Order: sequence, then structure tokens, then C-alpha cells
Amino acid sequence: MPGKTRVSLSIPKDLMKEFDSMSSSAGQPNRSKAVSEAMREFLSSRKWDLAKRGETPGVILLTYDHHARGLNRALTEVQHGYPDVITATMHIHLSKHTCLEVIAFKGQADRVRSLARLLQSEKGVLDLKVVTSPV
Repeated sequence: MPGKTRVSLSIPKDLMKEFDSMSSSAGQPNRSKAVSEAMREFLSSRKWDLAKRGETPGVILLTYDHHARGLNRALTEVQHGYPDVITATMHIHLSKHTCLEVIAFKGQADRVRSLARLLQSEKGVLDLKVVTSPV
């Protein structure tokens, strides 16, 4: 297999089942192609992490398990550590167990990166996306 690398991953069964279903619905011919596309999208969405400098406006979309022990308190504490960055938040109930937090920010890119990393590291956070806007 020139130019390719074979990898082995441990992924929760329900996540793999959903991924396979979604990638098939999206017309991906096989899992390898779908994973490659997902990796490219991940890399593309994270490029701001290295490229952005100076003041950056945007939002953090944070999906989490509402019932994860201590998570609500931890997320609140993290956010209170960034009054220079966070301008507003909105809490949305997606299901009995899942919530979406929309965190609007405007601040120095390094502070935004720090905030996103801290939020992502909390146990019970299911997904985090940072969407930035040109100034």
C-alpha cells in the first residue's frame, strides 16, 4: 500500500455504527474513504488553532451529557475564568440527557484556544466546535 498507512482504533460500538450509517448515507464507498474525509474535515476545522492571531470573534458549540457527574459545575467554573473572552452564553436542551451550550466570544486567539481546550477536556463533553469569524 504505497502512500497509505494501516491503523487500528478502539471506538465505541454505537459511535462506529452511527458513523458507518452516516457515511453510507453520504455516499462514501467504504469506511477508509469516510475516515479519511472526516480526518481532513477535522484538520481543516482546527487550522484556526495554529493560524489565528490577535483578536478573534466567534462561537463555541459545546454538546455535553447533562447527567455527567459534576460537569455543569466544571463548565461554569471554566467559563467564569474567561470574562475577558466570553461575551454571552445560551443553554439549549437537546434531549433528556444532552445539552448544547453556545458560547459567544471575542478575545485574543490564544485565550480562545485555551478556553476551548479546557472545555473539551471535561469528562462528559461529547463534541466541541469552534467557529470563528473574520474581524
